[in-house]
Amino acid sequence: MESFYSVIYYKTNPLTDEMLSIGLLAGGGEGPFMYVSNARLDLLKKILHPNTFLSVRRHIKFLQEKVGNHRNEAAGILLFDPVFSVEQMETLAQRSKNAIAYSQPTTINEWLDASFFAELTKAFFGENLKPVAKKRPVFHLKWKAFYHSAKFKNWERDLPLSKIIASSPLSISLDLAKPNGEEVMKGIDFDLSETSLNRKLYELELIVNALPKCDITIVHPTPKKNSGKELFQTTKDKFPKIVFRGFSEFKNLK
Repeated sequence: MESFYSVIYYKTNPLTDEMLSIGLLAGGGEGPFMYVSNARLDLLKKILHPNTFLSVRRHIKFLQEKVGNHRNEAAGILLFDPVFSVEQMETLAQRSKNAIAYSQPTTINEWLDASFFAELTKAFFGENLKPVAKKRPVFHLKWKAFYHSAKFKNWERDLPLSKIIASSPLSISLDLAKPNGEEVMKGIDFDLSETSLNRKLYELELIVNALPKCDITIVHPTPKKNSGKELFQTTKDKFPKIVFRGFSEFKNLK
């Protein structure tokens, strides 16, 4: 999946369309990431009415929280697909009465991680990001990289369910599927947030009902949270015909 960035601007003069860049959004790879220049905001604070500046700060805070929620959920939702699409960014601009604008997403021909995002920030604003503790790659990234490897070259990857059942109206994709459609695999992290996990489990139930004769394997990391352990056991009990494989074990299978 390609990575992108979009520059955040404040329109200082609506009559002449003069704009000041104040931040950067980036998605794909290990994103989403967002950076806002405090130096640029301090400049705005000096030239804007206090109420106007407060409105800008609220808008920025809302967007930062939205990006932060997606990073914390680690549900594999990319910045511009679909939650932060161009249309969504236009909606965000409208909330600020078009005082805040977002540039069209620009493709990045590099793997987007915290280090590369810091380089982008430096290039645009001449400012260095504060170093952050490097997190271990989340499961969905490790799992996707693994099933896209040559080991599964004879499998269909990210296959829409409608390709197996032409009449299916469900917009669900299968991580891996044998060409004959008799065996499919899906990755699930049982330590996801409640909202994200419920969505995954709902999709799983739809897949089970749509493919009653299919061999289904769920690949998962070992749950660490008590809630994750409980839901993992509940899911195993609910779907006794499904094979559950720990990711570490699954990687060593031949």
